[in-house]
Formats: sequence, C-alpha cells, structure tokens
Amino acid sequence: MSLPSMDPGRADGGLHVAEELSQEQCWELLRSKATGRFGFIEQGRVVILPVNYVVDGHSIYFRTTGDGSIAGAVPSPESTFQIDDSRADRSEGWSVLLSGASSRVEDQDLLTRLWGKVMAEPWAGGARNLFIRIQADRVSGRHVHLK
Repeated sequence: MSLPSMDPGRADGGLHVAEELSQEQCWELLRSKATGRFGFIEQGRVVILPVNYVVDGHSIYFRTTGDGSIAGAVPSPESTFQIDDSRADRSEGWSVLLSGASSRVEDQDLLTRLWGKVMAEPWAGGARNLFIRIQADRVSGRHVHLK
C-alpha cells in the first residue's frame, strides 16, 4: 500500500492526461531553453551530462573540451538529447527527447556562424572549444497534466 502524496497543491486521485507534443511545439521548447542533457555510451554504460546548447536548423550544438568523455564518444550514429520542465504544485510537466547522430563540427563556415551566436557559457571549467552537433533524426515530446 502506498501513501498519498502530500505535495502542496497536488490533487491526489485526479486524472492525469499525457498529450503528445507536435514537432513544432518540440522545436519551440528546444529553442526556449539553454541547458539540456546529452546522453551517450561510454565504456558500455549510458552517461548523461548537462550541457548548454543552441539550436540551429534541426540540430543541437554545444561546446565541450577536446579531450573529455563527450569528445571520446563522438562521432556516434546514435546520441540523445533531452530537456524538460515540471511544476509539482500543478502536477504538470513536459519533456522533449531528440535522437540522432552526433559529430564534431569541423566545417569552418559553420564554426564561424556558431561562434557568432549568443549562447550560454558551458558550466564546466576549462577551454570548451569543440562544437558537437546532434542531427535530429527523431524528435518527440509529451505534456503531462491533470485533466
């Protein structure tokens, strides 16, 4: 037997609805945030790290160090990127998941364009001069809320 939640504002027993977000809504949410989570495989295990990012076209770009765990995992035919938000006081939240190939950005014209974009500085210390690209093959999102 489980105890009911005591979170303030929670309506226990309420009917939750999970709605799929459209592609347009997913990209709008991706453009509205500056920090997400990059998921990749390192030595046979899933690693998920926070990164500051920017959207350009249908790709996610972020900076990292050239000798860290992310750089060692890229290129990869399958990587994942996720953002979300929640409101416990309203029993509500949403999530966007993007999957696709990741690669190092080496094209000089693209690098010039990316360096010219306004982007939050990476939280981790040290030089973060390597741009990583995740090309979106699949983008999906859900919004969960009380009915």
